[in-house]
Amino acid sequence: MSPPEPAPDDTDTSPTGRQAGAATEIPGAVPGCLAIVAGQGALPRQIVEARRADALPYVVIVFPGLEAEWMAGHPVQHHRFERVGALFRGLTAAEAEAVVFAGAMQRPRLRPWQADTAALMLLPRALALLARGDDAMLRGFAAIFERRGLRLVGAQEVLGGHALMAETTLGPRRPGAADWADARRAAEIVRALGPLDIGQGAVVARGLCLAVEAAEGTDMMLERIAMLPPERRRRAPRGTGVLLKMPKPGQDRRLDLPTIGPETVRRAAKAGLAGVVVEAGATLVIDAAAVAAVAEAHGLFVTGARPADLAASPGSAGNGAR
Repeated sequence: MSPPEPAPDDTDTSPTGRQAGAATEIPGAVPGCLAIVAGQGALPRQIVEARRADALPYVVIVFPGLEAEWMAGHPVQHHRFERVGALFRGLTAAEAEAVVFAGAMQRPRLRPWQADTAALMLLPRALALLARGDDAMLRGFAAIFERRGLRLVGAQEVLGGHALMAETTLGPRRPGAADWADARRAAEIVRALGPLDIGQGAVVARGLCLAVEAAEGTDMMLERIAMLPPERRRRAPRGTGVLLKMPKPGQDRRLDLPTIGPETVRRAAKAGLAGVVVEAGATLVIDAAAVAAVAEAHGLFVTGARPADLAASPGSAGNGAR
């Protein structure tokens, strides 16, 4: 049995209307100057533009290789990982009170001979953190900021609940019973790997695991699937399969929350999948309207599911998104 059609009130009704089809609970704005540590992707820009639109103070922190054209006209500080003292002096000068990590960031190759005094004191800890999983590493680096008196906030706290995927489906297509079974199997895989701090996503097609997200990230994982020869997908041909994204068990949700956007859907289509399922209320959506449009153009579904639906027994279809 397929999930019921969405109710009319499933779309975003928040006063800001920044995202359609997103959760409506909107926390208060983060007060004071916000330091935005900008990584790759569209999320840093969305946070920066939201702060500017709300006339709230902010400063963009950029590390080498992560500069972007959109940053022009914004208060930006350029820093290096080996110059921690300069970083925190800059944050003090900007009167930053909170920090948010936004966007993907590659693990840096530290150059100890370029380190300032503050960085040298942290170097043994930094090297140990770089050898750990993503969540453990990010927790460790975030703690360095917190010990300097900066409050760590999540992107969802800055953007509001409307930036999170709701329990709904974007686009006209809905997942069927086989798709829900694949989503539950993928969720089982992510939960099993969570204690090992490996990835936030997996792809399952007709019960067959095609890929698990690891250090390469979602985009490159989907590229791997797109390159699979047809004989590798006889049991799970193109047009079947689900990309599932959800937080790892025990993950600090202020850091590296699962995120999808239009490009995610395009890559899922290129990989020959049927659609995307994410945990509702725990996944950021970049430009939900564009996500819905791309999903419709490619004939995919993009669905936010309750944790209970993703934990349902294999024999049931689950209630799914309304």
